[in-house]
Amino acid sequence: MSFTSLVVRALPTSVENVLRRLLGRPPHFVELSGEKPAEWYDRAFEEADDYSAHYTRSPYYISWTVIVDRIRRAKVKSVLEVACGPGQLACALRDVGLLERYCGFDFSEKRVAAARTACPEFAFEVADAFTTPLFNTVPYDAVLATEFLEHVTDDLQVLKRIRAGTRFIGTVPNYPYVSHVRHFLDEASVRERYAPFFHEFTVSSIVRDLQGHVLFLIEGVKRESVSSA
Repeated sequence: MSFTSLVVRALPTSVENVLRRLLGRPPHFVELSGEKPAEWYDRAFEEADDYSAHYTRSPYYISWTVIVDRIRRAKVKSVLEVACGPGQLACALRDVGLLERYCGFDFSEKRVAAARTACPEFAFEVADAFTTPLFNTVPYDAVLATEFLEHVTDDLQVLKRIRAGTRFIGTVPNYPYVSHVRHFLDEASVRERYAPFFHEFTVSSIVRDLQGHVLFLIEGVKRESVSSA
């Protein structure tokens, strides 16, 4: 990250725009970190080859193989996937033949269109995690959320929407990114934020790459009520 990016990220929007003009840079040259709209993810999908690659060539493939194994061991038969993206994890689940039902949703129309093409055997919807009725209308005994919780400010509100008794499997990172609202330094910090929502809660670390990026895999069974959240 450049010195300019570091400075601009700390400024109010009005000051930020003035600084960009003084520096002779267009408004999109320096992008602030934080929660992004659906259009941002549509654009990112078009610009990054990783999203259109076969799931075995994705940098997230290692974590997906662990998730597939967890689904197998828990004998999960129906899944609701939050922020399913272009359907790469869905394709991995389809190929091992573990599920009887799957529904994935994402608020990026372009990613959902790609998922429907890549995995026509499964159902995909354009929906917002904060407002969609899918949490109440779709049958599922597990919810997946990889590369989602760190991207939204109100992540805990989404977890509250999951039906009690449902198994949850998700990932969160140890590294910052322009669309990350937060990241976690260690397993203890992940446990502090998410453990109150679940019984049988576990956190494990998965090395994502040689640059020191780690994904924390979280799993648990949703509690009936969360008094501390």
